[in-house]
Amino acid sequence: MKTNILFLLQTLRTGGSERLVMDLCRYLDPDKFNCYVAAFIDGALHEKFEEMRIPTTVISIRSAKKDALRTMREISDYIGRNTIHVVNAHHFTPFFYSFYGARRHGCKLFYTVHSRAEIAAANMFWSFIRGVMIRFSDAAIGISQDVGDAIKKQFGIGANKVLTLANAVNYRRFMGEADRKAKRREIGLADNDIVIGCVGNLRKDKNYPNLIKAFKIIHTRMRGTKLIIVGEGKRHHDLETLIDDLGLENSTFLLGARNDIPELMRVMDIYCLCSFSEGLPLSLLEAMSAGLPIVGTDVRGIQDVVEHGKTGLLVPSDDPEKLSEALLRMIGDRELARDLSLKGREYVINEHGFDTWIARYESLFSLNGSKLPVHSKAN
Repeated sequence: MKTNILFLLQTLRTGGSERLVMDLCRYLDPDKFNCYVAAFIDGALHEKFEEMRIPTTVISIRSAKKDALRTMREISDYIGRNTIHVVNAHHFTPFFYSFYGARRHGCKLFYTVHSRAEIAAANMFWSFIRGVMIRFSDAAIGISQDVGDAIKKQFGIGANKVLTLANAVNYRRFMGEADRKAKRREIGLADNDIVIGCVGNLRKDKNYPNLIKAFKIIHTRMRGTKLIIVGEGKRHHDLETLIDDLGLENSTFLLGARNDIPELMRVMDIYCLCSFSEGLPLSLLEAMSAGLPIVGTDVRGIQDVVEHGKTGLLVPSDDPEKLSEALLRMIGDRELARDLSLKGREYVINEHGFDTWIARYESLFSLNGSKLPVHSKAN
């Protein structure tokens, strides 16, 4: 009998957790698993999941107490209707709303936590509630060692209830051939433009204003530089306004949600991630797989992946001047950029191997499989 898995997400936008779920749906053994996806907010990946023939649905979330119970029942009915065996909820809101249905129908229930910030955001009451829910689930999964340790500390959870499965990336997707010139022309870039890029949801914690302000300094000093930001979110208008205010409307491109991330990364020359905080950023691993030199902020999550001067450059958080200096250094020193990109790709292949990661998820989700050992690392 196949195992039916429901992945419950907050959105179907092009963020790291959404693309992690997409990789699981794409590569879990189809002879052993049927995948289903549900989310509270629709987005560009809805169509992509359906192209993959993954049943995908949007369940409207309701905030009022009475309506919240209705949402829980709706999820529970979906679980029962599709004979779901395993529920994997990504982030706390999906975990909270799926808990009743998963327990009611006797499903395995796993709560995946994507960042330390998600844990820290809980007040005392919700920390207590979350801790109780984890104890009555099969396990909480941290996508990095730091996140796994934070789960145990914050919620007082024993090691037998917390697994660490470090994010991995299928680096082969980012090493193929592509028509770089054609893709640049499609976006509106010249062949000789120097392109700085970033991929991720347009959320506050990604701190895109910092990147845009740093790019203003770079563009003033060096013409022929361009910035592309790939992703969707409610901050799109604010970023568009900032770009116009800084006079960057002809050199900065907000590309929105895209399904051609590997091809877009091949038109970039440098990848920059300047978040306030991260869990273990999948887009950063993808960029390193694509052979891009990395500039990032020296914060949790990014510093777990990028070693300053070895696999990339790190700068203080929320400092456009320092960020611009690092990016200009990367532009001006091609030998440094080449060395960092080679070591970055080697790091991803060795430390975030994809095949082992998939095999461990298959073991975890299998109805007949044993649990993973605590602190399992995909490598």
